[in-house]
Amino acid sequence: MTTEVWADPAEGLAAFGFARVLARPRQPATWVVIAVDEGPYPADTVGYRTIDAVGRQAAILARRYGGYPDGGSRCEPSMLHHVDTAPIERTNPGMRPPIPAIVVTPEPPPAALASTPDVVVAGVADMSRLRDIDWAGLSHAHGSADDVPDLVRALAQNDDRWPEILDALFGDDLLHQGSCYSATAPALPFVIELLASGILPVSRRLDLFLWLLYAADRWAESLLVDAARAAAHNRLPQAAAWTRDVHLAVETELPSLLARWDAEPRIIQYVLACLAAHYPHHGRLIIQQVSDMASDYVGTQPGDYLRLAVALLRGDDTQVPTIAGDIVGWAVNLDPGWLDASSVSPALKATHILATGAYKAASHKAVSSAGRSI
Repeated sequence: MTTEVWADPAEGLAAFGFARVLARPRQPATWVVIAVDEGPYPADTVGYRTIDAVGRQAAILARRYGGYPDGGSRCEPSMLHHVDTAPIERTNPGMRPPIPAIVVTPEPPPAALASTPDVVVAGVADMSRLRDIDWAGLSHAHGSADDVPDLVRALAQNDDRWPEILDALFGDDLLHQGSCYSATAPALPFVIELLASGILPVSRRLDLFLWLLYAADRWAESLLVDAARAAAHNRLPQAAAWTRDVHLAVETELPSLLARWDAEPRIIQYVLACLAAHYPHHGRLIIQQVSDMASDYVGTQPGDYLRLAVALLRGDDTQVPTIAGDIVGWAVNLDPGWLDASSVSPALKATHILATGAYKAASHKAVSSAGRSI
């Protein structure tokens, strides 16, 4: 656990029970504090959850000193050779911080989400409006965005280059490592227009829907990431650059995708429901369909995510945090600390939990027309 603070909490963390605590100055006028717990922890879900819980306890203590968590690592104690010396060091050989009892909620079973029927419309998408934007005046992860129009047009060609073009456009340029850029929001309407045209096969529509879900969630994630730092500095969380513009760009174009609900197979409807939950004022148009789908998958992982989507669409302030907490209880890939973020609404926390969990479920459990995982 690494914690940046305005005052030195080394004594407090040592008294709490960490075996070794080091503090180093960092400019301007801050300290980086490293608290080491050598374990052991079980190498299973309970162990991972216990490590998270101990880290959250340390974060609570750091906040008392005006600090906040700033990363950390999990490794074998023998790999801690890089944690050498510091101006302030406290050691408690053989000591452990309080280890909370962890109860892991049984994970619901997965469920197959059909990719059929797959209705593909003959024709081409109209990309002529790409010429109306000064792409050279915008940027992405690797500089000028003047290559974005060609990449979007290449996607519309729907040929064998699709995977590499998709990775170049989103993974390398527009959403590189989860960041947004000035070119990200202007590019999304063209991607959504390509989706709405219906000319792509289901596997490629799913690829684009998952990228849209990921893009829409950048705003919420950035607020959650900044929440602890903001609390330490006595301010509200700030969204990362361009994430709000990206969120709004998806919102503006969402109705054209909602109109495709009846034409889409279950796997696309599932991701579309999770995307719609980010924008309840639009998503309420399909609330009955999402509710019916949740009933069809009750007791499964997709069913739980769909229940959360329904609660968000309905603005149910009671059910939203309850269902989100239940999901975090069984979904190992979700950070329980998101639920504790200060100055962030329960609905925004829940949309991030929904986007992160549902994204991974859909991207790893999409099914072929024969019902086999792909």
